[in-house]
Amino acid sequence: MRAAFTAEGFYPFEGAASTDLSLIPLAVRYKLDRAEIKLHLKQWQTLSVEDRRQLLNVPCNTATDVAHYRVLLREKIILHCATEPTPQPTGSDQPWLSTAHWPREVLEQCERQAIAPPAIERWQALSEMDRHALFVLGRSKHSQPEFAAAMRWFFGE
Repeated sequence: MRAAFTAEGFYPFEGAASTDLSLIPLAVRYKLDRAEIKLHLKQWQTLSVEDRRQLLNVPCNTATDVAHYRVLLREKIILHCATEPTPQPTGSDQPWLSTAHWPREVLEQCERQAIAPPAIERWQALSEMDRHALFVLGRSKHSQPEFAAAMRWFFGE
């Protein structure tokens, strides 16, 4: 399997608006879901580029990392947006967490783009973060080119 990220912390199939930090990169979206905080695009764009880069680069792997990320994010939102962050509990039943089957959103995006999903074992072999990225791209109405590129990147098809 290929390395998931570029040296800068982006998936290679993310568009320029994500890599210049105008839009929320997939790695940050994953961290937001792990921290169970909703960050609106307007809030993201209110943050300084340095703060956006920090939120991209700060680890969010362990329970301690997640707690630290939540505190850091809260501080930045309050500082720049003068509002409390919006909680967004995700729970343990999120579609990207299951390896038993492809998420409906991914299958529907595959169907819209005439992409045959690989065998379920290929989905199961992805990291949780990579499954999250495909799920996010699959449910989006705006990321069709990135979805197809992600499928090619992860599965070579």
